[in-house]
Amino acid sequence: MSDGHVRRTRLDNGRRTKKAGAATRRGRGRPLWLWLALFILPVAVIIPAVWYVAFGPHRDDMEKAIREYGFEPLIPPNQLRGPGSLYVVEGNSFRKVCDVDAPLLTGKLQKSPTLDHVRRRLENGKFSLRGGYVDELNAKLEGARVTTIEYRMRDVAISEIAMDDLLEIQDNLLRQKNCDDVVQRLLKANKQVCPGYAALSATTSYKVHYDVKLDTSAQAKMATTAVVQRVIEEGSGGRIQIQSADELFGENLFYGIQLSKFCITPDTATQPSVRPELQPSEGNSQSGSVFD
Repeated sequence: MSDGHVRRTRLDNGRRTKKAGAATRRGRGRPLWLWLALFILPVAVIIPAVWYVAFGPHRDDMEKAIREYGFEPLIPPNQLRGPGSLYVVEGNSFRKVCDVDAPLLTGKLQKSPTLDHVRRRLENGKFSLRGGYVDELNAKLEGARVTTIEYRMRDVAISEIAMDDLLEIQDNLLRQKNCDDVVQRLLKANKQVCPGYAALSATTSYKVHYDVKLDTSAQAKMATTAVVQRVIEEGSGGRIQIQSADELFGENLFYGIQLSKFCITPDTATQPSVRPELQPSEGNSQSGSVFD
């Protein structure tokens, strides 16, 4: 009886079952492939998630933060669009109409630090220049030497012009014949022309990442970094300085701009021209798309 009972518990439809000890070691009889699946699947899910958290959302988070503080993002940061100049508003995009000369801004562009929580949020963000920007850079280097350029901000501040000074600058610009002619044409076409009155500025630190398969000696890096410096200066309109063989920085670059709500009012208008609030939309973060 005893032997027959043992055989019945160890046989299932004529097939020998696994020993109890083996079943315990593998976890209640789960086959090895199931354990592998249970281990590999979470890892496969976690790794892309970690990559996304580490590299993916920083740009979106940064642009969202800039918009929340009332500015339209300028990516990459530059000095080509800033307070004092005149812009035509076309839906959710801006186009520069008249550029302000530096002497007109002397003593009028005031800088103040942002709130601590604003500064921390922005300075913890990180951007990377990839794709077409790096392709264009490598074309000038005559080889794929640079893989990406990472940049971050520090010393975040707000640069703005008081309304009375802004009106004085606007009157000076409109005394210039070419500027006034363009503005009048736009007003006749029922366009709004508004001055920029504030910008979100910061010192920008650049980190250049090189293709490790190529010559990465200090001398080769310095030669490449010098080209990177010129390209960034051309695109930003600001002065970029070399800090080391793979690091550069630029001071007072603009990350976001804010236009005045009070735009130029035609002489024939009965009501002042007031700019409507911008509606957030996808794809308006690039300087090339926001400011065509």
